[in-house]
Amino acid sequence: MNPSPDDHPQGGPPAPARGGTSDRSRVMKLVILGTTGSVGSELVTQALAAGHQVTALVRAQPQAGESDDRVHLIVGDATSADSVKRAVQGSDAVLSALGHAKGAPHDLLAQASSNLIAAMQGDGVRRLVVLSSAAVVDRADRPSLFYRAARVLLRAVMPSVVRDHRKQARLIEDSDLAWTIVRGPLVFTDGPHTGRYHAGPIGHESGPRISRADLADFMLATATDGGFVRMKPLVSQ
Repeated sequence: MNPSPDDHPQGGPPAPARGGTSDRSRVMKLVILGTTGSVGSELVTQALAAGHQVTALVRAQPQAGESDDRVHLIVGDATSADSVKRAVQGSDAVLSALGHAKGAPHDLLAQASSNLIAAMQGDGVRRLVVLSSAAVVDRADRPSLFYRAARVLLRAVMPSVVRDHRKQARLIEDSDLAWTIVRGPLVFTDGPHTGRYHAGPIGHESGPRISRADLADFMLATATDGGFVRMKPLVSQ
């Protein structure tokens, strides 16, 4: 990971606990939600390439050849507390790339996050990295005119989605987990995996886009190296 030098987190992660590590060479047991989405599938690919053990919570059993045999599958739903509890058990960190697919509940993210928080607290897992939206506000943000306008547009075009992202953020921020809320920019591209991006509060240097591969790179890196704990960086190119 190569975020801009101005955006290193202030302070460090909390005292090491299961799910909180600063050793990126360590093989970790990762749970990933949203693996059928474009960012989630990239997370799985990169996590496996790095040698991590991956558990995926999926709504249906994939057809033969549709899933990597190295991925441990838990069939269930993120809105089910029991399914989430079974997926989280024994893990080191949890990453969620859930999004609002067609037909998804309007409060999908809030429900899933509530289930994740309860399951992680019950099993002693601390590290949580969640994909979110630029519509979520951080006190450190100093948005440009572009991002101020973008937030207005997002609230107007998809108000229920914005409300769900913000409720998810509130639930996670109020928890005692070692969380990172990763805010994506407006546009996700199919560009290459470069490992170079800007991560930090929304400011004049924040760009409008990022490749899905680089967004997954940042999420995986911060989940395994313990950076950006209790922060809400926007990641862009």
